[in-house]
Amino acid sequence: MNPAFSLSFPRRTSCMLAAAGALLAGVAHAAIVPDRTRVIFNEGEQAAIVTITNKSATYPYLVQSWLEDANGNKITSPLMVVPPLQRVEANERNVLRIAKLPGAALPADRESVFYLNIREVPPKTDTPNTLQIALHTQMKLFYRPKGVQPARDEDWTLPMTLRVDTAAHRLVFDNPTPYHVTVVDVTAGAQKTPVPIEPVMVNPMSTADVPFKAATPSTLFVTHIDDYGGQVAVEYACDAGACKSVKR
Repeated sequence: MNPAFSLSFPRRTSCMLAAAGALLAGVAHAAIVPDRTRVIFNEGEQAAIVTITNKSATYPYLVQSWLEDANGNKITSPLMVVPPLQRVEANERNVLRIAKLPGAALPADRESVFYLNIREVPPKTDTPNTLQIALHTQMKLFYRPKGVQPARDEDWTLPMTLRVDTAAHRLVFDNPTPYHVTVVDVTAGAQKTPVPIEPVMVNPMSTADVPFKAATPSTLFVTHIDDYGGQVAVEYACDAGACKSVKR
């Protein structure tokens, strides 16, 4: 009998497995699939619920779940996720509940970011020459206090401004909002010429910057991730390297 073994992957698991799949036969897609790619936990809710589905038509899977803080440290406070370990039968669904502990203090003037980790543990197999991998999914979890919950359909990224630092060849994001803004794409000009950048999360009331070697544009389009995991492009009008959003 060949026992299953567990490998821990970083956040870009899917990309790594895609590359590995070209080399290793028998590497399967994830069996345990969550119903979202990020979690918004609003203050006042008893818990945030994430539904997980076992896509395997044949095998049950064990599912381990835990939370990490912004620095990647495992935590059980001020938030906790239950159950930490559960069995999900083939073609069945279970839930994870994320709750805030009584008396736990979090900032009231801005979001707090955590990471929800979900690891699937496959059953042992008697099939020879089979590689079994415990896939690890990680998603952002934002705890949003009552005082900063946006109106429905409000694009809370619009107050963010940009600045092109031509001397340092950097594009600077200045985020005065109480929200985390995850930027995944930037294009320049009316032709929307791609600007190569690495995705960056701009923390509330903070700045972040990325390399920017293009000429100073008159228009930039910045794509960020919304609360539902979708991509939203916002137009910015630039004057002498200072860029403000154009509300549509």
